[in-house]
Amino acid sequence: MEIIFILSAPAREENVGAAARAMKTMGIETLRLVNPLCDHLGERSRATAHGSTEILEQAVLFNNLTEAKEDLSLLIGTAAKKRNIREDRHPVNILPDILLAKGDSIIKVGVVFGGEESGLSNRELDQCHILSTIPMADRYPSLNLGQAVMVYASALSELTLHPKPKKQHTPTSDELSIVRKKARQVLADVAIPDDHIIYRRIMERLMMLNKDDMHIFHSFCKFYLKKYHGRVK
Repeated sequence: MEIIFILSAPAREENVGAAARAMKTMGIETLRLVNPLCDHLGERSRATAHGSTEILEQAVLFNNLTEAKEDLSLLIGTAAKKRNIREDRHPVNILPDILLAKGDSIIKVGVVFGGEESGLSNRELDQCHILSTIPMADRYPSLNLGQAVMVYASALSELTLHPKPKKQHTPTSDELSIVRKKARQVLADVAIPDDHIIYRRIMERLMMLNKDDMHIFHSFCKFYLKKYHGRVK
């Protein structure tokens, strides 16, 4: 799988440069920027990147997170504080296990970080499929953006620096997207609106399925769709 880091509304060149340096150190090559509030190619950004300027130069800019996540199988949001009761926030150190359990069912994974002042907005958090956090002392202030990126890059280096041997076949479809599509159909059939707490919790938990669980879900949907919609896909 390809791991992509996304910075939403970064405001300081130094933090963007530090993020690029952390990424290259840990084998993560793709950076996306959503509405940056600073020049990611500026002098301070390049100086902080120190040997990682190609990541800055190849970074792709987007107007919003919706566009930036369009081709991703899974989007992981980062949050220091729990903002509502619906989220499970997974510690950063278990993310490699979560991703490895999905096998070859996912192609691209995005990890999105909010800006320096207030992090990701509630609207952006709602677009994430699962949320993650860095465990810290209760009274300690949150890490700055560059530090947070380094922590996540280091944790995910288990996948990027020591990847498992590639299998002969590659995924032909984005299975997590297919799971989301089928789940939306079932939830719509039973009239659970997409802004309901149960809807959000179900969709969030589905994103935690491992590969074998996804096969079971697909088998269930095959019978469900045939009975209620006269189709199997």
